Amino acid sequence: MLTKKQKGFLEILKKMVEQKGYFPTVREIGQRMRFSSPATVHAYLNRLYQKGKLTKQNNSWELVSDLSPVPLMGIVPAGSPLEIFEALGEEVTLPEWMLERGGDMVAFRVQGESMKDAYIREGDIVIVKRTADAETGEMVVAFLSDSSITLKRLKKEKDRYCLVPENPDYEIICEPFQLVGKVIGVLRSYR
Repeated sequence: MLTKKQKGFLEILKKMVEQKGYFPTVREIGQRMRFSSPATVHAYLNRLYQKGKLTKQNNSWELVSDLSPVPLMGIVPAGSPLEIFEALGEEVTLPEWMLERGGDMVAFRVQGESMKDAYIREGDIVIVKRTADAETGEMVVAFLSDSSITLKRLKKEKDRYCLVPENPDYEIICEPFQLVGKVIGVLRSYR
């Protein structure tokens, strides 16, 4: 975990790399950060290296990518439930801020329009944190009793939990189910 100062240093460093197209020199970093000593710059660089944010080859530094892959498990219906798929061997790369939530993450490609009023469309990729627990109102991927899966919102109705679509054209599912996990993010590609 980075301190506030280290995060600020890293963000400025990323901007400098983006602007220059290459990793800046210790002198350039010191001038930008208004450090009077190159030793201070080296201390920050070494701390970021120790925390896995930088790599060093010979005498040159490089930023470590903030992206991490998670397995793409298959299709999750946002409509009528379908049979679950095992991992397809494909991966989806996630930004680090999404992984900060911790836990076992997987991805599913959405098929159907039952969650369209929650702004989840066919072709989107939902990022799911595997868990057996979720709060009412959270969006979840669930196993149904027939071994199919679906993407819906978890709601408590009377004395039972139900899976509720975000599209009035689809039915609420109140049959027994088991959670695969809860949705923590959505990735969309504008084609």
